[in-house]
Amino acid sequence: MDVPDFGLLLLLFPIFLFALTIHEIAHALTANWGGDLTATYQNRLSLNPIVHIDPIGTILIPIFASISGVPMFGWARPVPVDEERFKDKAWNVVVSMAGPFSNILLVVFGALFAEFVYRIIAVGVFQGWWDFPYEFLRVFTAFVGYYILINWVLAFFNMLPVPPLDGSHVLYHFAIRGRAHLYPMWDTYRRFGILVLWIFFLSGLGEYLMLPPYLLFEWTFDRLTLSQPFAIAF
Repeated sequence: MDVPDFGLLLLLFPIFLFALTIHEIAHALTANWGGDLTATYQNRLSLNPIVHIDPIGTILIPIFASISGVPMFGWARPVPVDEERFKDKAWNVVVSMAGPFSNILLVVFGALFAEFVYRIIAVGVFQGWWDFPYEFLRVFTAFVGYYILINWVLAFFNMLPVPPLDGSHVLYHFAIRGRAHLYPMWDTYRRFGILVLWIFFLSGLGEYLMLPPYLLFEWTFDRLTLSQPFAIAF
């Protein structure tokens, strides 16, 4: 996937923005199912990515990550949730995990769709019905690879118990909720959690956190026909 840096950013950001949009819609939709319509009233079920953009998490962090070599990750504008409207407090966990789960589903459906498209292309080329330039197939392969990788990264990192990531809500529900003596510590952690994560990345230790999503990416991508460049067609 040898793509120039500027071209790489142009390739990655639309994928990233789409993945985040579906991620936030999953939060809003699940909150709706749980009895809280706050996100629905604020138009967070929209496919328009603009309504989900957070200037720092969606724009600045990904750009800085691309420039610095840190893996692209980030977050969108948090979906508003009024837990008092939920049928049960456990819906906090369901709503939080709906986002990462949506990225896993995007991997599954995206990989299946890519495999279908590639097989159609390959059969057509083999039969002489059409021809696709190598550059198109190379870019298509790169797009699919980055699509799978970005969604695995978003799914994995959002499960980390670090504010403002989704996993922090799960941690709060099971370890902090109802324990008043832990609230001051949690407030401090909530303010500086993401900073700790960035220090971890910039120190060079972030590669260990990247290992699980990269392994998941390789496992997924290696099972696609297009992972062995154009073997069927040529």
